[in-house]
Amino acid sequence: QFGQKLAQMPVMQQQYAQAYTELHAAEVMIYNACRLKENGMSFVAEASMCKLYTSQVAERIASKSIEWLGGNGFTKDLMVEKFYRDCKVGSIYEGTSNIQLQTIAKIVNREYES
Repeated sequence: QFGQKLAQMPVMQQQYAQAYTELHAAEVMIYNACRLKENGMSFVAEASMCKLYTSQVAERIASKSIEWLGGNGFTKDLMVEKFYRDCKVGSIYEGTSNIQLQTIAKIVNREYES
């Protein structure tokens, strides 16, 4: 567009950078929860935060991918719409986002009541 690739446009680069940053943050959270578990430490709060955050990030990035592809993002040819649907389900199944928030809140309350 406008004689250059979309990936070379600063606005698109900022969006890709944001998506990459969120993915990296999710990965670091997952590794931390795994490290706690492997060392026999409590990891319930971290696991809940991972499930909550990664499902939110996946949904946001899948939604952005549809935007980046324009009208083609909604077609079944590119599978992006399926990824979005799958990500949306992530906040509903496997422990809804609200359940994860409740779990995190209970643990935080317990820590500050002691």
